[in-house]
Amino acid sequence: MRGYPILFARVIYGASWFFLSPYIPYLLSEFSAPKYFANLIPLSFFVTAAIMQIPAGLISTRLGMKNTYTLGLIIMGISDSLIGLSKDIGEVLFLYALTGFGASFFFSSAGGTLALINEGRTILVMGFYNAMFSVGGILGLNWGFIDSLVGFTYASLLLGSLTIIAGVINYVISYQNVKPEFKVLKNRNVFLVALSTVGVWGSYYVVSEYFPTFSYYVLGESSIITGSLSSLLLLSSVIGGVFTFTFSFIKNDKLRIIISSVLGVIPVVFLYNYFLIGLVIMGIFNEMAISIIYAFVVKEVRSENSSLALAEVNSIQIGLGMLELLLPYLSLEYLWYLVIIVSLLPLLILINVR
Repeated sequence: MRGYPILFARVIYGASWFFLSPYIPYLLSEFSAPKYFANLIPLSFFVTAAIMQIPAGLISTRLGMKNTYTLGLIIMGISDSLIGLSKDIGEVLFLYALTGFGASFFFSSAGGTLALINEGRTILVMGFYNAMFSVGGILGLNWGFIDSLVGFTYASLLLGSLTIIAGVINYVISYQNVKPEFKVLKNRNVFLVALSTVGVWGSYYVVSEYFPTFSYYVLGESSIITGSLSSLLLLSSVIGGVFTFTFSFIKNDKLRIIISSVLGVIPVVFLYNYFLIGLVIMGIFNEMAISIIYAFVVKEVRSENSSLALAEVNSIQIGLGMLELLLPYLSLEYLWYLVIIVSLLPLLILINVR
């Protein structure tokens, strides 16, 4: 498999999604900011990343996929570095939104380039691509240890520098800088697959965000301990990504998406009584499902056009999948049953995929 510099960049990119999480309480204290900023800080990243997915894909039709994702890494590196120098909470919000802006440039174009240089091995490389994001997520969630060793400013500068270095390395490597065709946005199957699988994406983030709260109020468990155990979701996602290729024996694309998606959502029911088993099984199969969805999209439009199609899928999954984060407001006690229903019903849309 080719593309190790892209996979390295994917790890660093993944760390940027989560590196502020351990330090948010300290930032609020340092800047005397209201507690609601604890939600606004990650939201500034997610909203910008979601909104800019398709515009970033369109930019790749002009700049080329390689130039687009390397530019995204450099933007992320600069903003991550500057976050460590922030003087108030408003600067943190703006700069983290800028990190999300850069992230939107990276995701689809880097994934498309990786698929292009590994033509014919799409399921394998998309699995590894997603696995490396989970590795980065684990790194980011534990970035607080680096904060405690060298201080928040230097820890942020370190991550920013690594991101810029990853961007420069990928820029100088002789990957093709292919410019995708705009017409892929009209592909009906890509849109329908994205719409049908928003719940697969959403279910993962509901679990990662709300399982500690659920375990405290419903199960009577320590939210701190179960919060730490939630990292099993990311760890098992690494395993799922690496072994996504095992689904290659299923030749029917729709059937492959359906089976992996069901297996990636149903395990949430174990979170009532056997949450360790549930977290591990869900992490493995949910990651497989997302990788299989991406592989389908790349195959549907061809790898040289995949950045725009992947951007479309990711934008729809983030934009609509985030709505599942509202489910706990309906019922925390029956949350996981609601997740199963809301996540799996959209799969019926696959009937219309030709």
